[in-house]
Amino acid sequence: MWFMNHIWNPIVRLILQSPLHGMMDKTILLLTYVGQKSGKTITLPVQYVQEGRKVYVMPGAPKLKKWWHNIHENTPVNVFLRGQNYQASASLLTPENNLLDIASILGMFFNKFNEAARMQKLQRNSDGNYKAEDLARIAKGVIVVRIDLPAE
Repeated sequence: MWFMNHIWNPIVRLILQSPLHGMMDKTILLLTYVGQKSGKTITLPVQYVQEGRKVYVMPGAPKLKKWWHNIHENTPVNVFLRGQNYQASASLLTPENNLLDIASILGMFFNKFNEAARMQKLQRNSDGNYKAEDLARIAKGVIVVRIDLPAE
């Protein structure tokens, strides 16, 4: 975790804010929020999937990472996405309240990040989609941050 926070994340931030952002910005964006307790502005690179004006971020290892605890309903955030800066709002989706939504979002993530699907040993239906029961099972342990981008 130290390597990620002190070495890797600063390098990724630099690349995403440079003319070289195209190397990474199809899968990683910069999310900026204000820490609820500290009041500090924090920027971190996160993997995402996008569907229209909605962007979804799944904190990996949510029990170890606590940044997502700063996100509630309509939390103001800044998103640096594919070279563009957006003032947006973010909300937390939890399995207790949004299990079916999370399962659907997982399907998008696994379609974009095939290696993650292989690691979960997911099977596809004859229609090419991942099995709903597999996605629902995995969704029980997943937190999702939904970011609503402003209308264009």
